Amino acid sequence: MDAGSNDQSLQTAWESLSHGRRADGHGAVYAFASPTSNVGTSYVTRNMALLVAAQLPPGEQVLIVDMDIQSSAQANWFFAQQAVTKYGSPDGPYDASFGMQPFWRVTPSMVGKDGQNLTDSHFMSLHVVNSANVAFTCFQWQEFRPGQAVHMQNAHGYWLKLRENFAAIFVDTPALDRADILGAICPLADSTVLVCAPGEAQSKALGDAYTKISAMPSQCAGVILNDLPPQYSGYGGSI
Repeated sequence: MDAGSNDQSLQTAWESLSHGRRADGHGAVYAFASPTSNVGTSYVTRNMALLVAAQLPPGEQVLIVDMDIQSSAQANWFFAQQAVTKYGSPDGPYDASFGMQPFWRVTPSMVGKDGQNLTDSHFMSLHVVNSANVAFTCFQWQEFRPGQAVHMQNAHGYWLKLRENFAAIFVDTPALDRADILGAICPLADSTVLVCAPGEAQSKALGDAYTKISAMPSQCAGVILNDLPPQYSGYGGSI
């Protein structure tokens, strides 16, 4: 699957991705990754999710899971005034752990201002944009305490729970040159899509990323070339 980042190209890419439905009828997990920063992975992930959500029947939603917790690009975009004007204010916060052991773990455990133990569920919230049939996650850094650290981990049961609740799950991961967390998601995803700039389509970094994903084992569905300039690909980009 080779595609661009415009709506028609994303529609074609989605038709290719969704061709093989899960036998259990649950929503599939699609991970989006890039070998280098500033190529618009968050933009591509969000725009495909919005495109798919617009085609859903009433009562169904897609979920955008933001595993790039340092940037929180998805929450920043949906809470920005431009998106709020178009879609309305997101509802929430809700518990993004769904009562399961999630893909994030915060250590050491500490006590909050109310005297309650700060469990992992305190650190990630879920928000819903009902008019767009989209939900998204947001990491709550304000809950952090000095000396704590966050780790990514495999969470098979968590992804199963998400599949039961959403028609599709789109996962935005940090670029490999910033953080390599592919081992925590790619083996559990139904497909992984690589995103890069057109000038990097033949790069060694892209080839190495493809080889890494394919060896996990995991299915790399192909590459989306994001040909929009950086200022339109991240926070504040086109809606």
